[in-house]
Amino acid sequence: MFLEPRLSTDTPFKPATTVGLTHEKMHMGDVQAGVKRDIKNTLYTVKTDEFLERIIPTIPTLQDSLDQLTKNGTYTGSHWTDYPKKDQSHRRNEKSIYKPFADIMNAIVRSMPKEDIRTDIVYVDRHKTSPKSLEADMADGRPDGAGAQPDAKITELEDKIKKQKGLKVHYTRAQARDAREEELSIERKEKILELYKLWWMCIHIVYEIKWDQAEEDRLDAVKQLLGYMRLLLAEQLDRRFVLGFILLYDDLTLVLCDRSGMMMTSASINIHRDWNQFVRIVTGFSYMSPTQLGWDPAMKIYVPLTKDIKPSYLISHDLRGIYGSGRYNIHWVIDIEKDEKVEKYISVAIISALRSAEICGRATIVYEVVKFDEKENPKKTYALKRYWKPIQPDATNLQSYPCEGQIYDILDKEQADEEMKHTLVYHDIKIGTKIDSTLDLIRCGVVAQLYEYSATQHLPVHIRAESDADAEPRLDRRDLVQEYALESPLTHVTVYRCHMNLLMPMGRELRSFCSLLELLYCYQDYLEELWNGNKKGIIHRDISIGNLLIFDHDHQRSRNFGRLIDYDHAKKASGMGEIQSMIAGLSPEKLDAKRGLLQSLIKDKFGGTATDDVLDTALKWLDPADAFKYIQDAIQFLELSDHVSKNSLSIADLGWYNIQDKTQSLNWPNFADHVAHLEERTGTLPYMSGEVIARRFLHVHSASPFIHEAIHDVESLFWVLIRLCLTRKGPGLNMRREELDKTSSNLQLRDLISCLFDGNEVKLKKMKMDLHAQANLFKDQVIIHFHDFFKCLEPYVLRWWNTLILGYRYKAEEYYNIHHHILDIIKEAINDIEIRAENEKAKQEEQEELERRKEHKEKLLATFRMPSISPGLSKSLMKRQSSRYDQNSLSSTYKRQKM
Repeated sequence: MFLEPRLSTDTPFKPATTVGLTHEKMHMGDVQAGVKRDIKNTLYTVKTDEFLERIIPTIPTLQDSLDQLTKNGTYTGSHWTDYPKKDQSHRRNEKSIYKPFADIMNAIVRSMPKEDIRTDIVYVDRHKTSPKSLEADMADGRPDGAGAQPDAKITELEDKIKKQKGLKVHYTRAQARDAREEELSIERKEKILELYKLWWMCIHIVYEIKWDQAEEDRLDAVKQLLGYMRLLLAEQLDRRFVLGFILLYDDLTLVLCDRSGMMMTSASINIHRDWNQFVRIVTGFSYMSPTQLGWDPAMKIYVPLTKDIKPSYLISHDLRGIYGSGRYNIHWVIDIEKDEKVEKYISVAIISALRSAEICGRATIVYEVVKFDEKENPKKTYALKRYWKPIQPDATNLQSYPCEGQIYDILDKEQADEEMKHTLVYHDIKIGTKIDSTLDLIRCGVVAQLYEYSATQHLPVHIRAESDADAEPRLDRRDLVQEYALESPLTHVTVYRCHMNLLMPMGRELRSFCSLLELLYCYQDYLEELWNGNKKGIIHRDISIGNLLIFDHDHQRSRNFGRLIDYDHAKKASGMGEIQSMIAGLSPEKLDAKRGLLQSLIKDKFGGTATDDVLDTALKWLDPADAFKYIQDAIQFLELSDHVSKNSLSIADLGWYNIQDKTQSLNWPNFADHVAHLEERTGTLPYMSGEVIARRFLHVHSASPFIHEAIHDVESLFWVLIRLCLTRKGPGLNMRREELDKTSSNLQLRDLISCLFDGNEVKLKKMKMDLHAQANLFKDQVIIHFHDFFKCLEPYVLRWWNTLILGYRYKAEEYYNIHHHILDIIKEAINDIEIRAENEKAKQEEQEELERRKEHKEKLLATFRMPSISPGLSKSLMKRQSSRYDQNSLSSTYKRQKM
């Protein structure tokens, strides 16, 4: 049963995305599921004249093209020649339109003067053959047609088609039958189509055709078109937005798809009656530059064997990196602005392109890069994050809504060493002199209206997705997004976005920890960073295994260290507030009376006493009755009953802060008046705090709105550790437990993982709420399943859990000093493990992981140290020369996940 509606005073809930990385081929059903999520309340209409005026330019020689098309008979004056008419046959359908329509558009392009053509576009009918993909397991989407960069000269293509058509086919009598004749005719057409190898990477314009012209056909065509646009964005990592159209027999509707949603023209254009507008559109597409069509001019592809640097749409038929083909092996040359200068970096790997197909979202892509000028002998690699940040309503109020780079500036304010900061450079990406934004640059200031569904139309279901990339090896598997239905619809507000670059030091994923000590030291660093951020009024709100990294030590540190990344969903408090002490202003007599009442309750229960510091600390937060329950739970969780009966309970026993003045108020970040961001995101579903996923307080009754606080991030950090303990069997990569395989008989473990991490929102929420309600179940239902490698952590993990429960139940010492309490637990665990004798197997596994890291780092740094290849070598010889790079392909050794 769904609980209470989310209160709007805190940042809204994120539709999470669980990502399963499998070897399965992605199907169009997976793509359409994403379309359903994106189209919900994000499909807009705009006046047709305004769309044309703002977005598609008019060529200076438009009238000349119109005159030529009527003169050569392509247009008859009322109808396009050879375009099928509905009254000719009631059996005609959209298939009869595909080729004639493409031919008409190509004829329109040919009517243009060469000097007016800025982008070479040829229109092709592809309804029978899916465009070619860089990935073998990409969905086989088949748009009805596309305008693409030709991979051969049109004249050569036409010669091949004519030659193919001229082939003589000898038939036997049996083959002369009608059915066989039709089959052979289809085979010939397929051969002709195969002559033109259309790649997703080189498509400029995509379109969908329907024979019928009802409004429901229009919406259905838009959904299909958006599916193909998602495939384009997934394949074309240098694509900022996509233009296309739908054609309902002869009524054309323009569509623009960017990271703020989908925008289509409100009124259709009849290609016969409004033929001059139709010609204006087709010629306008070719008159637009690749940048105006959505390509990113700051990204080009580097071809190692030839050392060419070209736009991707010009070389899509021969895209091959040093480590093989596929989008994860392409080497991108990317411009970074630094100190008002442009510096080029080149990718040696793609860390995550998981969200490149997002329409309504940040579409974050992370590359591992080196400086282009140093590519043959780089000193280090960097992480380059490119994403579409949301523009807040009050963009001038940067203090309340800082972007990710500004968050890092706040966190790193006292850090003098530039190399130790979270980010080295961040800037808004510019197209020319203008900032690349969805509203001002892409949509040219057009403010669209939300599409109104009629009462009879079926609204698409809003889909929840969850962004955990917890699978390995990273690049060996297909990114399949499993999406789950929301329990209630979410209110959507248009989010306009700005394109952004962040250049950061390169770390490695937490799963690659080489020993328990490294894991715990990193956890110590994560907690200290969260504590430092909380003191500065910042909470992360998206703790996940992908946002916890390990960095190599340097001259300042004697060990590797951990760091949090991805603060793009962090929240900044409006200021610091005060939490008043409940014993502030009490007279000594009243304070003694409260102490006496509390002390008597403790003595009656445990046969012992507590010091005044313990009594005052509890009374600082609670009245005597609740203070007793608080102390009682603390004693039971810490198993101190025997100790209290023999000794007086002290502050040190409970691990509480010993503040001299218990009447002193506490300074605490004030998130209560924080206006909600325009996005539906507060974390990654498997690691969300129980309260965050339930969207309400689970242990206290409060009339105040629910607010995401520091303790929720600490709980998210806790769930990451739990997942490691349940799913790993040792340090390093490739250490996933065999019991998690579907063939395993350990159903309890697999069910537990499903309930805690891999299920949908309803399932995960129920499990975490049950654990919060019956905290004692955690040991018997969760800890019992830890792998033996993590058994030594069990008592410390249990203390962490109990500390969280105390914090939630009483909102007292453990709530407001949560970082201090968990840090003490982690430090005790570190001390315990340091004095233990490490077994030989653990030492061997640690050494193997360190060797793997070294080998991997050396490999990436040596990416471009290829032997020279003379221009006369054949392509096959060039491939053999580079085979040493393929033998240890990056796709089998470079295992990364979302940063």
